[in-house]
Amino acid sequence: MHAVLCGTVGFSMRPPASMMVMMHRFRLALVVLLTALLLPVAAEAAHKTSHERRGGKVTKAWPRDKSDRAPDNPLAAWLARQVGPVRTTAKRSRTKRAHAAAAPNGGGLALVRSFDIPTSDPAYDRLANLSWTYDNALAALAFIDLGYRSQAEQLLDQLKALQRKDGSLAFSYDVKTGAGSGQVRSNALAWVGIAAVAYRATYGNGRYDVLAGGLADYLLKSRRTDGLVLGGPDVQWVSTQHNLLMSEFFRSAWRTYGNKTLSQGISGTQLNAAYNQAANAILAKLLVQAGPQAYFVQGLDDARLALDTQTLGSVFLSVRGDGRAGQVASWFAANLYQPPRTVDGIVWSGYKPFAGANAPNIIWSEGTVQADWAIHRVGLTSAYAAADTAVQGILATTDGGTVGPLGASSAFSDRAWGDFPSWRTSAAGSWLLIQAAGGDALFAS
Repeated sequence: MHAVLCGTVGFSMRPPASMMVMMHRFRLALVVLLTALLLPVAAEAAHKTSHERRGGKVTKAWPRDKSDRAPDNPLAAWLARQVGPVRTTAKRSRTKRAHAAAAPNGGGLALVRSFDIPTSDPAYDRLANLSWTYDNALAALAFIDLGYRSQAEQLLDQLKALQRKDGSLAFSYDVKTGAGSGQVRSNALAWVGIAAVAYRATYGNGRYDVLAGGLADYLLKSRRTDGLVLGGPDVQWVSTQHNLLMSEFFRSAWRTYGNKTLSQGISGTQLNAAYNQAANAILAKLLVQAGPQAYFVQGLDDARLALDTQTLGSVFLSVRGDGRAGQVASWFAANLYQPPRTVDGIVWSGYKPFAGANAPNIIWSEGTVQADWAIHRVGLTSAYAAADTAVQGILATTDGGTVGPLGASSAFSDRAWGDFPSWRTSAAGSWLLIQAAGGDALFAS
């Protein structure tokens, strides 16, 4: 599959991824961001000490640094061009201008914009400069996998500068003003931790040990007595996805650091113990065995069955040597696959984000590439052909890799299921790059 991906988009790789599934990206887009991002961030003002940002220098990369080498991979070059703000017609308020002065990088944040929205779209002014923290971690992982070190450092430097003294990061940012969403979510922190550890493992450099240590410290303090992490400081729900990611962050840190200390006095040994406790709780409370089938529920109080919970869960099981990995992969391959349909002259197939008769009847690009990644990692050979063909359909929306992939076969928005924009999305592009690089660095076994 990796050779197919490279050939299709002309990749030239340098040698050397509410308790709802969309909580990590889209659910809050139209509700929280239009309030928290566009209004004063009360939490940061009210708790100046604990929410004070670390600050620090952000190293620029191409195209912000014209002397830097541009990625020779066209899709990676598109992702690099997504970094930094774009001009909008919306006027900034006095509060937003004041907050922008606190941004650690002049001229906006060096973070990847989550969407490439047409300027004619009514949502352009509101959401063009939105950057989900998860999207930056994923883009950093893609750049690390492909050997684009300066691009990865630009994103990780900016996240390190934005990290609060308590170790947390906002769920999302406005790259134009520097404003954070005012919310903290455990899955976003875990993704950044995974990226920081991947940098250490790849380059043998401790540049982001403080970033990783602060994130680990925050997550350790956010756990329940059973070892599972809460979704955030303002909620009591427990998400399967959040805990899969937290456990993988801890596991990868243990693999990379061993007995050494990250920062904050936290050692890899301590994180290994936390990983084992969380993993045991995940298996006991969030994995369902139904005869020959197995699947993960959305969370402790949410029995819905989501695609990305299954993809991440199947690989979580695989790296543990748990035979139920194949059962979970078989379940989502059989129950979430969507047969081909033609959209604007492009044949799409792939996977929908949720199971159930009332779930969105769409093909979700990001989740489809995740599904292909998981199917190959688990070794479910019977599903290779369908999953690989589905990714070819996603690739066909990138114009040979020169632009990012469309986010979904059609836009979908619903209060119960979440929001799935069809704009070109950085997350789907990052997943394509990770899979093209081999897909083995994420959840390394």
